Amino acid sequence: MSIQPAEVLVWGRDYAFAARKHVRSTFDRRPPTLRGLPGARVQAILVPGVVERWHFMEPLAQRLVRAGHGVRFVPELGRNLAPVLEGAEVVGRVVDEVAAEHPEARIVLVGHSKGGLIGKRVLVERATRPEAPQPVGLVALATPFAGSSRARLLPGAYIREFDPSSEILAALAAERAADARIRLVLPNIDPHIPGNAVPEGMVGMRLRASGHFRPLATAEAGDAVLAAIDELVALDLAHGAGAAAERDSTPGA
Repeated sequence: MSIQPAEVLVWGRDYAFAARKHVRSTFDRRPPTLRGLPGARVQAILVPGVVERWHFMEPLAQRLVRAGHGVRFVPELGRNLAPVLEGAEVVGRVVDEVAAEHPEARIVLVGHSKGGLIGKRVLVERATRPEAPQPVGLVALATPFAGSSRARLLPGAYIREFDPSSEILAALAAERAADARIRLVLPNIDPHIPGNAVPEGMVGMRLRASGHFRPLATAEAGDAVLAAIDELVALDLAHGAGAAAERDSTPGA
């Protein structure tokens, strides 16, 4: 697939942003220190995309912390080159750690690109283990749930999972129960995922900002993520209240 004229400027600005983050993450090997308020009612676990270290998620994390949320990066993923299923196991362990540290908080996964695929896999896997800590939902930014036609143009096995015909995408698409707890935030133009759309069953919104990486640092995307988090938490509270009312109305309960 050829690059459209409207994408040329988007590519340039997007790659300039990504290059700065790659340079910093290559030379800055210190662990992340940003955590936010320990007593925050929401703890967001930030899952980066492929080839991205945690630094890519830092601007968004700062916005979440200013809003009063706690944040947890996943430096254990490195550059997130392992398959989605392996990445989901790593993130699942982080969910357990955060739940143990903040038992009263609600956990929300926030994933960029491949991070959103990993996040959905965590939701699907956790649903089979109701005794395990459960994230209330996932906010996915620029995630190719239907894949990208441009994945076939790039080398590397770690890109093949984004091929629209890949097994992991088909398996995730078949798992529909988690979709109601996913909020998808899409850039106006995403040169990595042309034609990306909100899958049926999910709720999504489209930004004015373009690019695959740059929106991570925009106030617009930050506001969209915060709104999505608020919505997921409200839905979880409503679900909990409804379940409690049903138990109270059951004879002998």
